[in-house]
Amino acid sequence: MNFPACYTRLALASAESFMPLTLVLPGLLDLSATALEAIDSDAPALARLLASAEPGVAEHDGLLATACRVCGIAKQSDWPVAPQLARAGGIEPGDAYWLCASPVALAASASDVRLATVVDDLSHDETRALIAALNAHFAPDGVAFFAPAPSSWYVRAPRAQQLCTKPPEAAVGVPLFEFLPSGPDAPRWCRWQSEMQMLLFEHPVNGQRERAGSAPVNSVWFWGGGTDAPRRKTVRTVFAHDARVVELARGSGVECCALPARFDAHPVRDAAVWLDAIEPRRASQQLDAIDRAWMMPVENALAGGRSNGIELVVAGRTHARRFAPRRSSLAQRWRARMSPPRCSRILAGAASQAALP
Repeated sequence: MNFPACYTRLALASAESFMPLTLVLPGLLDLSATALEAIDSDAPALARLLASAEPGVAEHDGLLATACRVCGIAKQSDWPVAPQLARAGGIEPGDAYWLCASPVALAASASDVRLATVVDDLSHDETRALIAALNAHFAPDGVAFFAPAPSSWYVRAPRAQQLCTKPPEAAVGVPLFEFLPSGPDAPRWCRWQSEMQMLLFEHPVNGQRERAGSAPVNSVWFWGGGTDAPRRKTVRTVFAHDARVVELARGSGVECCALPARFDAHPVRDAAVWLDAIEPRRASQQLDAIDRAWMMPVENALAGGRSNGIELVVAGRTHARRFAPRRSSLAQRWRARMSPPRCSRILAGAASQAALP
């Protein structure tokens, strides 16, 4: 049987060392206090790995920064993911400045406006009509909208912009003011965003969607702006199911493969493993499976001296924290098994520390 080249690296002899290996665990820092308490019994190997590390280092800008780091993308004024995602969608970014322009539904109340959802169920016809309306309106301003897929929208500007943005998932369900673009060029883009809201509010596509019970596209969320720039790969392979991470790796020229079912105590060399996000309703089952398939084998590899470095990234919707587990002595391992560390306390501390500037 023939296997893709990226999977052959999962079957290297276990005596070889592997570095770097970054394991990303999205969703952990969003769990409730009750769910965090359950982690102590659901993921004992994860608790021991985190307990062996120095206090975690904050990953400013959360998982977006983590994804850029493993794909070798340097921060500009913003995290410039739009050129790479556009390239993955078949659009060559050239020298222009690009922003992701996610179609979203805003919800207004008496006191504020919130991002209700990213609209991800558009048809090709709906997308073509909405993009055509945007391009007709904003052509005099020198910007152009593109949609290589129905819910993957981008906007191109002829010159670099000084903007700092937040990805849409950071703003879902909360008042928008502090999540709007900032920087010297932000007033222009915020004004354009207001114009788009008025333009889209009256568009026939949205009238049809509302009558059908679907979320309307009544705004566009700008984020991830920048220009294409040389990238310095920090890993050779990204293993992931997450669509954005897969597209970002592909657009950045990093080899990407589907997430394996388990580590199986075989080393993964020069790789980032982006595990599926922990969902609050299934956290217990997911964490038990992750602990058995990944954390226990990684712990054994560290204990057996088959690793010269592992990084664990635990993350929530808006923040992340990086830990570097260390090889423990035999006595330390026995003490950890007799008196298990409290993963819930470690993660609760990580969540609170990540909220600090």
